[in-house]
Amino acid sequence: MKRKTLLSLILVVFTLALLAGALAGCSDIKNIFEVDATNLAHFANFTYSNGDSKINFSLKSSEEAWVRVSWDSAVVCNEIFLYESGNNVTGFEVYVNDMLVASQDEIGKMRNVYLGTVTATSITIKVTSCKGTYKLTDIGIYNLPRTRDFHSTAFVRLNTEGEPFKDVNVSQIKNYTDYIVYPLVYFDSQGNLTANGADLADVTGTIRAFNVSAKIHLVILPAPAEDEDENDVRHNAFKNNAETLSQNVADLLKNSGFDGVVFGFDFSFGENLFDYGSYNDFIETLRGKLMSQYEIGVFVNPDATMFNKQSKKLVDNFYVLTPNLDDNTACTFSDTVCETLETLKDSDLPKSKVYLTLPFYSYDKESKTLYKYCDYAERLGQYGNSLTLDDGTSLRFTGYEFVRDMAAFCYDYGIAGILSVCPHYDASGSLSLANAIKEAMQ
Repeated sequence: MKRKTLLSLILVVFTLALLAGALAGCSDIKNIFEVDATNLAHFANFTYSNGDSKINFSLKSSEEAWVRVSWDSAVVCNEIFLYESGNNVTGFEVYVNDMLVASQDEIGKMRNVYLGTVTATSITIKVTSCKGTYKLTDIGIYNLPRTRDFHSTAFVRLNTEGEPFKDVNVSQIKNYTDYIVYPLVYFDSQGNLTANGADLADVTGTIRAFNVSAKIHLVILPAPAEDEDENDVRHNAFKNNAETLSQNVADLLKNSGFDGVVFGFDFSFGENLFDYGSYNDFIETLRGKLMSQYEIGVFVNPDATMFNKQSKKLVDNFYVLTPNLDDNTACTFSDTVCETLETLKDSDLPKSKVYLTLPFYSYDKESKTLYKYCDYAERLGQYGNSLTLDDGTSLRFTGYEFVRDMAAFCYDYGIAGILSVCPHYDASGSLSLANAIKEAMQ
């Protein structure tokens, strides 16, 4: 097994200093997400494992139990939403017409299951394991449209010593609509850029050879001098040399074939919101220099405290850092999706500009070790998220079904898309996470 630390691959781009305390939103996912479609469960009958037959849904037990939802005539549906009071379910299964179609390990405040389009006379929800007493309080069964644009973006780290795609299996990153690449371009405190034109041309040419319509964005990274750190470079360039840096970025985009830039801001800088003023001013200066077709992207914590209202209007893409990027214990649906979207609601970021991040790895925070999804995909299978190594290390991934369900819900919720981090760690064939995202759009 080949191990690499997350620091060398990802944290060079963005800082997660405040993320642990960021997910403290007051909104509730059930209240902020309303499905604009007919709930087919309202016209169903409910038969329970204890022999009860009812006209409404509720499942409470401290052991294995199930409820069968059935109709007199077949219905067409593609998605199920389950709601739990508390978070005591540790395993559940979904059957359509008595055939297993889903198996996951947590429901929590809300959990969707994407089925693809199916014709059902019955759907069975079975809780297979729990910790104490659980109570499922509601169910939604819908046939939801798949008609709008949804961006599947690959966040790709390239080789810096010639042959940018030397360490990237290009076949693993073909099924995306957009790309963010790094590290190719750097800026210093004076706002000057350093870039290799040949590498830039190689990157755009390679990607457009298999996806001519792809949008390709550049991460612009700080390049500290001998006695500087990255935060000083970033702050000095944004505050004191915003005009120069912005003009250089504009000139670069005009001549490189890229569609936009992405900046990683220092989330830990300063002690109050006023310290972020130079960052917001820089965004306004940069937007004024760029032609309208070029996009500005930023990495952002879910609370988005550093960005003012004007910046939220001027930035085109907000790439939201979810907690599972640097902690494999924070990979539950409630942690990764529900709480992130709840916090985003309170931070007032425009949904249509938001991307949730999705790691194609598991990161053990204690040992600072990264484990590639492709190395464990067969053991996880279609439904698995967790496994234990021979040395006792517990890993949790965003597995195939988790990713499919996450992408489907992000689509339903109305955000712009998904940002896949380290997509070249994907598996091939039927367990490809890129394919799982694509499947959720069908």
